[in-house]
Order: sequence, then C-alpha cells, then structure tokens
Amino acid sequence: MLRSVTTRALARVPSRSVRSLSSSNILLAPKKKQGAQPAKKLKQGYNKKKDGAGEKKAKAGGMTHLGFDDAVRALKFEKLAVKLDSLEIGKLQHNGLEKLQQSVVKYDDETQFALFRLGMFKKFQHHEMFESPISLVSNNTSKLSNEFIDQLDGPSINNRVCLIGEKGTGKSTLLAQAAALARSKYNNEVILLHLESPLKITEGSSDYFFNKSLTKFHQPMFTKKWLYKLRSANETIFKKLKLTRDILFTIKKQEYTLKKDENTVWDLVYKNKDFGKMASTNAFQFLLEELIHHSKEVPVLASIDDISVITTNPNTAYRHTDLKKIHVSELEIGDLILKLISGEVSFSKGGVLLGESKDSGKDTHTLRVGLRLEQYDPWLKAYECDNTIANKFLANEGVKVFDVKNLSSEESTELLEFYEATGALKVRPYPAKVHKTLTAVEQAEAASFDKTLHFEKIAKSYYTITGGNPRELLKSSVLSY
Repeated sequence: MLRSVTTRALARVPSRSVRSLSSSNILLAPKKKQGAQPAKKLKQGYNKKKDGAGEKKAKAGGMTHLGFDDAVRALKFEKLAVKLDSLEIGKLQHNGLEKLQQSVVKYDDETQFALFRLGMFKKFQHHEMFESPISLVSNNTSKLSNEFIDQLDGPSINNRVCLIGEKGTGKSTLLAQAAALARSKYNNEVILLHLESPLKITEGSSDYFFNKSLTKFHQPMFTKKWLYKLRSANETIFKKLKLTRDILFTIKKQEYTLKKDENTVWDLVYKNKDFGKMASTNAFQFLLEELIHHSKEVPVLASIDDISVITTNPNTAYRHTDLKKIHVSELEIGDLILKLISGEVSFSKGGVLLGESKDSGKDTHTLRVGLRLEQYDPWLKAYECDNTIANKFLANEGVKVFDVKNLSSEESTELLEFYEATGALKVRPYPAKVHKTLTAVEQAEAASFDKTLHFEKIAKSYYTITGGNPRELLKSSVLSY
C-alpha cells in the first residue's frame, strides 16, 4: 500500500530533461577576411524625377513673422511717407490754439517721444501712413482745452473727466492731444501718468501675490514694465524732483539708502528694484506719496484709456486660492485706478482724464450709471451693474462727461485735403464705360478733368457716407486707392 502511494507521488513530479551541448554549423564556419564591405543595393523605385529634382529648396524668409496689422507698424513704413516739412504742418501748442483751429498739426519731438513711450499712439490709428503722428485740431480739442487743461492748476478731485462717444470719433487721439497741450502749457514741467488700457492688469498675463502690508494683490511684472514707461516719458521732470524722505532698500543682499533733499524721484524709480520683487514692499506707495507731495508745484495728469474694460468686466482672470475670481479693486494698480476715479487719491494740481472704449465686449450699465447717464435699477444683477465701481464714479460730486462729437463738414474737408497732399487719398478721373457715341463737345468735356471740382465731390460724398467720423474717413480714403 505504501509503495503504491509513493509510486503515484513520484509520478506527479515533472521529469527534467537534460539538453546536450552542441555546436551548430554556423558557429563552426570559418570567419571571412575583413575587407571592404560590399555596397548595399539601392532600393529601386518608380520615381522618374531626375537627380536632385526632389530636393527641397530653402524657402526665403519673409520681411516679418507678424500679421498685417502689426507688420505695418514694425516695418517702419512711415520712413517712406511724404515729408511733413514740405507741407508746412504746424505743431500743437496750448498758446495760440485758436489759430490752429481746423488745421492738421504734429507733435514736437520731445512730446512725440513721451507719448510714444506711454503707448498713446494706438495700433489702428494708422500713424505709419505719415512721417510722424498727426492730428486735427477740432472743436473737441478746443473744448477739452477750456474744460480740462485750463483746470490743471486746481486739485484733481475737481477735475475728473470721462470721454465718451461712438467708435472712431477720436477719444484716444484727444487723450494724446491733452497730454501734448499740458506739456506745452507748463513747458514740459508736468508729470504724465498714462495707462493705455486696464486690460494689461486684468487679463492674467502677469505674476501676482498677496501683499500683506497693503492687503492687495501686487503684480511685479506689470508694475515693473509700467514704471519703465513712466520713467522714460518723465525723465526730465523726475530728475528735478527731490525726495522728501529717506528710503532704504536692498539689491543683491546689499543695502542702499536714498537721502532726502539729495536724491531725486528719478533715482527712486531707476535704482530701486522693489517694484518688481515677489515680496511685500511699499515701494509703489512711496512713489505715489512723493508725486502727491510734489503736485503742489508740478501738475500731475493721470489718463486712462479703455476704461470700459473694468466697467464691463470687473472680475479679472486672476483667482483666489478657492478659485474665486479676483475683483479689480483687490489689485494694487486696480485699486489705484478706482481711487483716482473717485478722487480718494487727489493731486494738489492736476486732473484725471478717462477714455471710453467700444471694443470691450458686451456693454453693461456700470459706466452709464456712474456717469449719471442712466438711473440705477435695483433689479439689475451684479454682472449687469457693479455697484462698487459705479459708486467710485459718483463719489465727490462725480466724474464729468465729455461727449466727443464727429467732425464738421469743414473739418472733414481739411483732413481730406491733408490726406490728398500726403498721397493717402488719390484724386483722379474714374474711367467709365461709355454706352453711346459722344459728340465733339462731349468728348472735349470728358477729356478735361478738373481736380479741384472732383475733390469737392469726393469730400461731400465721404462726409455724407461717414458722418464726419475720423476713423471712417481714413478708411474711405485708403480704400479709394
């Protein structure tokens, strides 16, 4: 019995086979002598192209990688434009502005550089068509000079204006003209604080962190870039303003001190790197307090274009740790904008000039309620009317409204004459197909071309079509070519 069980158990154990070691014929074959390797056979195909015909030719690089809208600005086309000196174009000045009424003017070199650094010449104004940026002194210019520029000697809390109007009427151009008139009036002894669009601080492209000392979100990258623009545009006046307090800051673990009545505001914005640090600093607040102190002698013009960006969508692309969107009032620069609008931040001499935009998406009731153009409806939802921002416009007797009008018939004609002189508008006979046999008199009349009469017809036609809108006038002139 035991033997049978043992036999069955051994039967279940798999047998292990032992392989014999052997050498194959391939391993025992003699090695070939080393020599030149035989050339590999080329793969035969059915390509009938000649040798080298299939090689790709190097593609010639273009003039720029930019699209047309950006390329026309980057390629310096203005160097090929007609020289303005030959047209005897005057310069925009505050003194004698009445004599420049209904005339095309340019900016002096220093002012043009300052406005360019601040970004006051916008992309779709098509300044590349002319040797240098130009503008027309219209009724809007004279009215703004009387109602805003002449009030810069008073506190900015009483001199807050918002430009409104339909698209293309020249609101951004008026902002540039206001800055140029202010520099002309005070012999360049004026501080320009310009923000080309609040979209720069709300779109989410900058880094940000919570500044505990200010309880606001600081944007180092944007603040650093903006300060560079302000520094370049106000270099001359910043070097004349002495600091009223000492300030201590650190650069690469080394402490530096700027002395009161010795160093200048230029030294502060040039040497102090705390504006772009990812740390809780009060550098920007220190600069703002210095400008407020010096505004007793030097006027400060704060201008903000595209203000509709924050009235249309006050919630920025930045988020809290709980993913809730950050309101524009919670940003350091956004809070400054709202305080300038409300008059909470006021300069002893100066003004605040705002510009409405029609490209900010779906319009809301916030701006119109804030400007008292519309009565507040308590049934409006939060995204339809932001009470926080509307109340900023209403604070301290409110922001004044400046309605920018289209050009008159005479102003439109003057602008078209300038376009014709610079080649932007072509005045030439239009070849039409004749459907009948002309008499000798009719042939003589058709052969004669009165350029002056033809221009008058074009001016009347364009004014009727565009209604005197400067943007549409320029488009019509360019498309006619």
